[in-house]
Amino acid sequence: MKHLNMDRKSIAFRLTTLTIVIIIGQAALLTFFLIIGGVISQAEQNSYNSFSEKVRNRKDYLQREMKYRWMNMDPYVEQISERYDKESNSDQFFLEISDPLISMLRATQVTGVFVILNQKGDAQDEAKEALYIRDYDPVLNDYNNRDLYYIFGPSGLANRLQIPLDRMWKHRMDMSALPSEFYEMPLSKAPLTSTANLLGYWSLPFHLSPDDGSIITYTRPLFDDENRLIGIVGVEVSEQYLSKFLPATDLQMKDSYGYMLGYRQAQEDNIEPIMLTRAIQKRIAQNGQPLEYKARDLENSIYILENHNLKGNIYLSIESLGLYNNNTPFQQSQWYLIGIMGENHLLSYVTTIQSILVVSMLASVFIGVVFAYFFSYRFTKPIILVSRKTKETNTGKRIELEKTGLKEVDELLKIIQSTSNMLLETSGRMSKIIEMVGLPLGVFEYSDNEKSVFFTDQLPLLLSLSSAETEVITADKERFTRIIDQLLSNPEEEEEDIYSVSCDPERWLKIKLARKDATTLGVIMDATDEMTEKKRIMTERDIDPLTGILNRKALHLQMEDGLLKRNENLAAAILMFDLDNLKSVNDTYGHSWGDLYIKQAVKHLEMITAEGKVLGRRSGDEFALLLYDRESKEDIRHSIETFYMGLKSDSMTYPDQSKGIAAVSAGLVWVGPIETTLDEYLNKADELMYEAKRNEKGYYCEGTI
Repeated sequence: MKHLNMDRKSIAFRLTTLTIVIIIGQAALLTFFLIIGGVISQAEQNSYNSFSEKVRNRKDYLQREMKYRWMNMDPYVEQISERYDKESNSDQFFLEISDPLISMLRATQVTGVFVILNQKGDAQDEAKEALYIRDYDPVLNDYNNRDLYYIFGPSGLANRLQIPLDRMWKHRMDMSALPSEFYEMPLSKAPLTSTANLLGYWSLPFHLSPDDGSIITYTRPLFDDENRLIGIVGVEVSEQYLSKFLPATDLQMKDSYGYMLGYRQAQEDNIEPIMLTRAIQKRIAQNGQPLEYKARDLENSIYILENHNLKGNIYLSIESLGLYNNNTPFQQSQWYLIGIMGENHLLSYVTTIQSILVVSMLASVFIGVVFAYFFSYRFTKPIILVSRKTKETNTGKRIELEKTGLKEVDELLKIIQSTSNMLLETSGRMSKIIEMVGLPLGVFEYSDNEKSVFFTDQLPLLLSLSSAETEVITADKERFTRIIDQLLSNPEEEEEDIYSVSCDPERWLKIKLARKDATTLGVIMDATDEMTEKKRIMTERDIDPLTGILNRKALHLQMEDGLLKRNENLAAAILMFDLDNLKSVNDTYGHSWGDLYIKQAVKHLEMITAEGKVLGRRSGDEFALLLYDRESKEDIRHSIETFYMGLKSDSMTYPDQSKGIAAVSAGLVWVGPIETTLDEYLNKADELMYEAKRNEKGYYCEGTI
């Protein structure tokens, strides 16, 4: 560097300076055009669009559930109104409306339904006559209402309906211990109109008791058939159940902030968080304080949250749920679905592009400076050696300049040639880095008239080819097409352009081919992550988590399919199984041993010959089995006898060292040639199962329809 400071007019110094300026200028110009061309801003806008679209789609789904399922009470409210008799007492009225109220619970798929009578009296905190029934899991229904719980109402009616009393059951509903809005708001608007569905009100979350979970309710006035106000009717949705409709994985697979529900009162500007679905949201919502935010992208309803305790920017996508119709009393009270994402996840792609640009520019400048210094200073004196080495190491197309006969000029020309090639390399390197920002996909092309194949660098990785195999297929089109044909011979069922590559580990590729004239063009993309996630979701949808066999919904679908495709000339039967003594095991040894008791029975059920069999769990201790395409009824009886023999020979040792077997009662109904529905078969099998419990517990009874 001392020599550099002393000889600023030398050719070496000026050439080095020029080279560095050109490289920096080129990198800066390329970065400038990428930014001005909208690459960064478009990537950022795409992130906002994607975030907004996910939240909007989730809002549409939740809104449809709330408005068209949970609020769909009209047919049942009409039946309830018709059965009211002002001369009869509340107990008789509740008995009359119990059936339509339970039907409303099943149809709306909520976690609870209730009717509260408006008794005469001055005190608003008096205990009200009410009928309140709850279903903690609306997805799974029991035909005998054994999945329901009795919250409020006369105990005699609970016994009559065979619905167990909840741990917080009371005869009457003490309104003084509850927020009055869910009851008083619809009542206060009742004089406006007798059209009750215009007066519905969604309450903010509250608890029926200190030990109960948080719920929201939708209530509306209840009129009798003469349009006299008699109380309110409503549904409840537990916060736990509602949170299932707001999966955090919608927004990102890991470390997602998820969704929250917000509420804006009439005449208020701020949105208050009313339901948090993840623990980390407590640091975002700050003890229920109104959200303070500023607009980032109004077109997509994207905002930046200002009052939170997390590092970095927090982005909100706010969508109004629109639960109330226009010109209704509560239309000014708005509910909102709020999606939450951190800047590091939302704009990760933008950050990656920016990092690549910065690193690329710095790398280009650094490499340019090093090479310029190396070629200009380290090898200026032995110029002939430098020129020879430059020609030997550079295999690209070069600019050939004739000698002028002037020594310094000739040397300068040679350095210019070297610098020119270096610029080409730097430009190519920059383009290559930008090209690498993308999906793992490969492209290939071959012609019928040529033996060689052209493909990109990613293709051998996708096809798991070694370096030697890659060199072979480059010049051997026939071998390459055999590889592609082998892949195309294993299509994934019910998927378009998806092909299975291997089973252990499982891998899938997405392959698309296009042919024009004599040329074939193909694109191959790795679809393993997509298919793995899809299969995981399908498995969770159809399989009972405790036993590993079909759940209720999948069981019914596959049973109906088995009945349709069975050979009517062969024997078939449907069996219902019920575990005896399960309650005793649970009460004596705990529910963990009850689960082992269930698994013990299922283990032997699964041992029944697999061909022509559909097995699944219908409820806690009930299982159903379809056996079809068997040679004879004796064949089926033999399978069942073998099952019972296996149970009796396989005892369990309980914690008190006592031994016992899993006792199972069953009903077997023969599938006949007459046209009969699956439900009719199941009902008959259920009757036979209870007959077995009465006559010979731990064995089975058989019959026909």
